[in-house]
Amino acid sequence: MDRSAEFSRWKAQRLSRADLSRKGSVDEDAVGVVQLLNARDEFFTTSSCAGRILLIDGSANGFEVQKQNCCWLLVVHKPCLKDDVLAALKRARGDAVLKFEPFVLHVQCRQLQDAQILHSVAVTSGFRNSGITVGKRGKMMLVLR
Repeated sequence: MDRSAEFSRWKAQRLSRADLSRKGSVDEDAVGVVQLLNARDEFFTTSSCAGRILLIDGSANGFEVQKQNCCWLLVVHKPCLKDDVLAALKRARGDAVLKFEPFVLHVQCRQLQDAQILHSVAVTSGFRNSGITVGKRGKMMLVLR
């Protein structure tokens, strides 16, 4: 199978599935850019987060923050109220960890040239921590941060 056909197959498979995040959907503030990229032949998004605030029960892991298999006390993708944080803290069994995660978008690209163009646009737009990874099977993944 040629690279273009393989990319098209990967894209069709990914876009036919429901969102796999804990939230179960694309964040409202990321929908526009996700739809824009997914409408292009050169790209498809594999995951996104418009930015969030997490309050995690740290009693199981101490100071080591792991999002998998932990108790999320609060997850918000918009500014939150002090009362929401205080109510969530009451459910903690021990120490809690407050974490802010900024916008992140993972985009699989058809060709390296496509990834380079999108990377240039991202960096110029202020997403300076963005990068391109080329996988063993030739998958070109751009992460916008």
